[in-house]
Amino acid sequence: MALDILIKNGKIIDGLGTPAYEADGAIKNGRIEKIGFLGDPNAEITIDAGGLCVAPGFIDINNASDRYGTLLSHPDLESHLRQGVTTIIGGNCGSSLAPLTTGDIILNIQKWADVSKINVGWLTVAEFFSELEKRSPMLNFGMLVGHSTLRRDIARDEFRKLTEKEFAQTKRLLETALRQGASGLSLGLNYSHAKIAPPEELNGLVSILKKNQLLSVHLRDEGKNLYESVSEVVELAKKTEVGVEISHFKSIGRENWPAFGRSLALIEDASENIDINFDIYPYDATATVLYTLLPDWVAVGGRAKLVENLKNSDLKNKIVDELKNREGDYKNIIVASGNIDRIFVGKTVGEIARVRGGGIIETIIDLLVAADGKMVVFWPALSEDNFIAALKSPLSIIASDGAAYNLNDSYGGFLAHPRSFGCFARVLGRYVRGKKVIGLEEAVKKMTALPAAKANLVSRGALKPGYFADVAIFNSDSILDTATFDNPFQYPIGIHSVIINGRVALSDGKIKNQGLGRLL
Repeated sequence: MALDILIKNGKIIDGLGTPAYEADGAIKNGRIEKIGFLGDPNAEITIDAGGLCVAPGFIDINNASDRYGTLLSHPDLESHLRQGVTTIIGGNCGSSLAPLTTGDIILNIQKWADVSKINVGWLTVAEFFSELEKRSPMLNFGMLVGHSTLRRDIARDEFRKLTEKEFAQTKRLLETALRQGASGLSLGLNYSHAKIAPPEELNGLVSILKKNQLLSVHLRDEGKNLYESVSEVVELAKKTEVGVEISHFKSIGRENWPAFGRSLALIEDASENIDINFDIYPYDATATVLYTLLPDWVAVGGRAKLVENLKNSDLKNKIVDELKNREGDYKNIIVASGNIDRIFVGKTVGEIARVRGGGIIETIIDLLVAADGKMVVFWPALSEDNFIAALKSPLSIIASDGAAYNLNDSYGGFLAHPRSFGCFARVLGRYVRGKKVIGLEEAVKKMTALPAAKANLVSRGALKPGYFADVAIFNSDSILDTATFDNPFQYPIGIHSVIINGRVALSDGKIKNQGLGRLL
């Protein structure tokens, strides 16, 4: 009986850290049949991979396509497919698209997405998965349950401690979501709904997770209190004994960069006794929701209260006074997207301030008021040296923290972070081939087997007989990102073919089939 796909003469990088070796690969019925020197068996499709690397498809364990809405609007997930990504995990940073007690809980993602374009036809995780099946996403998709979503399900826009009855309801929502297929829980401790949650609430929810379920954590503070925020997560992991993934681990702000090494050492020391990892992306600018740069008290009460506070002249003066020492840090922030005129997109806060004749902090406040509190910005406040130190750690996982787009989005009047188009290729081109920070086999492991194990993705993340045939074929001598902050809507070069669940998704630069992904 003929094979479905025969991959000939490739350089096998199995995802497990094994030194690369030359061999053929056979695929049948969606799975890897054999790896070795296979001769010339009959196959419906033969791919000549001479001079190319054959690796497991990349797994983006921290993906934002759901909370940015593009999982629904762009089911081909093209900007990730063209990086060699075959699986994404959503529901990160405390926000997921299910479970919902009412359709308007989708407002939980309004800081990132235009929720007016999302037609909510589901409430439970099971119903959300059914909705995705109708849309036939190209990539495999698994999801975490967002803590902020759960909280909003029960407390709506009230910022307070949950009652005993409400907390019991929250736990039941989480338990049901996990039974229906969610892979774990995510915390977005930097966002207003989660900031007020007491330790007993976090401990109680996390304790529901089983050891094969993931806890993903957006740290409470990635700036001056980075070390303390990491310590909080380490202690939470010790108490609950769950596997923890720290999302987009970084230190924001030049004055805070020195704390990164100490925080990394804390994680590595803790890993001797707890199951802990972190994910990173290879850029010196973060994408952030602009209001999170303001003092915490400004956003207490929700978006409407935030805007009300910003319009109050006395409170505005108080904000300016509290942040007057941050003007130098904030002037290079770039407006990326939001509920605002396109004329501001791509401009720095400093440029806007000079045109309008105001100060940096006043300009940020006025932009937020004009955008009704909804604005995402790029903040060039990260250290490449810190990224390199993290990349060298055996605990790091490569993840984009980006959403999937396509080239047509360049006309949409917004900027995507270039990580959405180039994250994985950038690591392989700039930091493996160019700077030689780590070896190719180790880098691929951080994109495949390591995130697969962390997210408990059975039979994925490695090239082994019996595993699902998710495969990325690329040229290690030429792979490179081309997306920039000025022009992010550019696909990488060097990706030859992508196979998802045993079928060719991408070849010769063209999408060959649609809807190949499975719900995990």
